[in-house]
Amino acid sequence: MNNFGPKSTREHECRLCPELVASRTQIVFPTPCPPGGLLAIGEAPGMEEDDIGEGFVGRAGRTLDALLVQYGIERNRDYGVANIVRCRPKDNRKPYKHETDNCLLWLSIFLLRNRPKVLLLVGSMATEVFLGPGPLYWHIERSRKSPVLLAKDALPTLRHAIRLLHGMLDGVFAVPMPHTSGMAWNRRAPNGKVWREIGEEQVELAVECLKSSHVT
Repeated sequence: MNNFGPKSTREHECRLCPELVASRTQIVFPTPCPPGGLLAIGEAPGMEEDDIGEGFVGRAGRTLDALLVQYGIERNRDYGVANIVRCRPKDNRKPYKHETDNCLLWLSIFLLRNRPKVLLLVGSMATEVFLGPGPLYWHIERSRKSPVLLAKDALPTLRHAIRLLHGMLDGVFAVPMPHTSGMAWNRRAPNGKVWREIGEEQVELAVECLKSSHVT
């Protein structure tokens, strides 16, 4: 299989996870970003994404769109979207470990095809997959000191792709942020701030990383 070419038949017809095959309407493929661009990564498709076949089209996705548009960054032009798992779990449950493991191979291939410079990790699951275990707030504070993505922190399936991206792009950034769903967005973080405020600050950090990488 050519890791850098078009989607393979295996990718279009993936049936590695029987429960996801049974619950999905379709596989929700990621949408590309320009090389050296920004890629937002979430947990899994929701009901609207499963119906339409595109990620981040529900209310939470529209919230993220609005935040990025404030900085002149538009979807399908300046940034793309992906999920850790490409098929909707039944009742929107959290994906099982073997489902995540199976899907990370496809995500690794997608990263190498598209070569994003900045990964905006939306929610706890995407954050832990790339940055390791720990509370989301801790990862956010850590990213404000250094947003550079270290391959050793990610799950093993992703490490080779991350190392290759570092070589291709002279560094890769990872910026964690809270999920943009209404329920999560309006709760308070450990420092007393509403998660929405922290999310807005993290989007600003991701934009700064993106713009700094384009300065010559």
